[in-house]
Amino acid sequence: MSRIRMLGPREQLQAVLERVQDLGLVQLVEPTETESLTPLGLTPEQERHVRGVRKIVKDVDAALELLGETPRPTRVAGELELPQAALIAGRCRRELEALAEQRQQLEEERALILKFRPFFAAFTKIGESGLDLDGIRVFYLILKEDGEEELRRMRAAFRQALGDGFELLSQPSESGESAMLLAVPSADGAKAEQLLSEAGVQALSLPDQFEEESVGGTIHRMQARLEKLPAELATIERERKRIAGERGRDLARIQATVRDLLATIEAMEKAVVTPRAFVLEGWIPSAVRPDLDRQLGKSFGNQIEIEAVSSEEWSGDTVPVVLKNPRLFRPFEAITGMMPLPKYGTVDPTPFVAIFFPMFFGIVLGDMGYGTMLGILSLILRIRSKPDTKLRSVSEIGIACSLFAIIFGFLYGELFGDLGHRIGLHPIIFNREEAFFPFLGLAIALGIVHIVLGLLVGAVKMFRGDKRRALGKGMAALMVVLIALALMAAFDMLPERFFTPLVITALAALPILIIGEGVLAPIELVSTLGNVLSYARIMAVGTASVMMAVVANRMVGAFGPVWVGILFGLLFHLINFVLGVFSPTIHMLRLHYVEFFGKFYSPGGSQYQPFRHWSARESASAERSE
Repeated sequence: MSRIRMLGPREQLQAVLERVQDLGLVQLVEPTETESLTPLGLTPEQERHVRGVRKIVKDVDAALELLGETPRPTRVAGELELPQAALIAGRCRRELEALAEQRQQLEEERALILKFRPFFAAFTKIGESGLDLDGIRVFYLILKEDGEEELRRMRAAFRQALGDGFELLSQPSESGESAMLLAVPSADGAKAEQLLSEAGVQALSLPDQFEEESVGGTIHRMQARLEKLPAELATIERERKRIAGERGRDLARIQATVRDLLATIEAMEKAVVTPRAFVLEGWIPSAVRPDLDRQLGKSFGNQIEIEAVSSEEWSGDTVPVVLKNPRLFRPFEAITGMMPLPKYGTVDPTPFVAIFFPMFFGIVLGDMGYGTMLGILSLILRIRSKPDTKLRSVSEIGIACSLFAIIFGFLYGELFGDLGHRIGLHPIIFNREEAFFPFLGLAIALGIVHIVLGLLVGAVKMFRGDKRRALGKGMAALMVVLIALALMAAFDMLPERFFTPLVITALAALPILIIGEGVLAPIELVSTLGNVLSYARIMAVGTASVMMAVVANRMVGAFGPVWVGILFGLLFHLINFVLGVFSPTIHMLRLHYVEFFGKFYSPGGSQYQPFRHWSARESASAERSE
């Protein structure tokens, strides 16, 4: 990344900004030196213009949000007239807000009527009972779930107070509560209210528009209204679609234009000027710097001067970061992207993740059948996803993980668990059903390799700056290897004669480690060894997966008819497949984020955001990342 300074005639500032925006390569920043230079202020007329532009942006953003879609902008020749844009954006926003308010009112009305729907059936029972509803007061009540005892107490209380002069009917609702309709003579209404209050029973109030109706009229009118509401909501939706069809593309064009204009205005505020010249500064990837020089030279000749700002002038600034990886590794930026960006000049962990994450995943899942299923799902997801989206990256990560799962499934001889062994597949490295200790040894060995690699990467990263700490990181990596080899010698995995020299070498390296890392280095070394042991989860999760697959296979014939066992076995395999995808993902992410990244990763970088033309898709992506 390079910091550049652009200088040119003041009258060319607007044209230069427009060309820089077209190129989309420079992230503009405040200049480092402003002596003899003044910020480019806005005149009162320009400030009024900016307020007008911001008002249009607010209106058009609100209108498009209410539309619920972002159509492609219309391609109309000529510049957009801001008064016309303000008129279109403001009118569409008002119309769409009115429609949204109407829709909300209708949906609230429907929700309210639906709360009374259980009472409709109760009212029908009252009508069938022959009860005369003239002079009757009706209460609409809600009884909590499992309220039979409370219902019995209520009946007893009302019978004691009113005798037989009441009707209490209940109807179960979809929520599990009971809707009750209580009918009493109007003269006993006050007494019924008091009894309900003492019992703490919730009573629903009728909607205002039905308050004056009789009981029968209320029910019938609410039913009729409920039938009409879908048509009214459909009318509102048709009107919204009409506006989207007639004005959607215009709104998208207005949004892109005014946001570009607003970005240009904000960019001008970063410029500093003299009476005759302007100065702009910004960040640009070093690889595309020649393109900027060539394009600005083609447009402005020798009127514009571009020079590099020395690192001494910006050494304390936050340099924006661009992750640049080969196409094969690029999907794995979705994994490292869940962490804060690394500081400029430090290590991008994406290549390491691209190598180790799918390999660890394959070691854990390790089944040709499950790997094939994951590969098919990932291919379908890739076909249905759009390029340069998170979904596309996830699908490509899934394909890589499925390939490693198939490879290790072949090495384990596993096809849907031990089904592979039954049809003649034989394990090449070991049988995971039985070889717990070899599997554990493999997991710990992978942990040693991963952790030592992280320490070495950290040592290389620190070597340019703090050589003492770089030495400490290197010594820590060496001591992890020495301790691992000494333990192998102690357990007869290496010749016993190696044990003493390895221990002596480790003890000799300890003072150098303390010099490099400080007096807390031994504690940190113990913590690092604990990190290595965390990789035992590879064995634990992998063994659990294969054992669940074995159990699924043994269900066949264990539940009476064979077809019942096959059904249960397939269901268990499906559950195991889902667990076999998500569980390794979570554990492998933890091993990378906590154990591996902790050895070298330096977060704190800022996202590279060049000054370019506004795009709805890029804006939505930036909002999701935030």
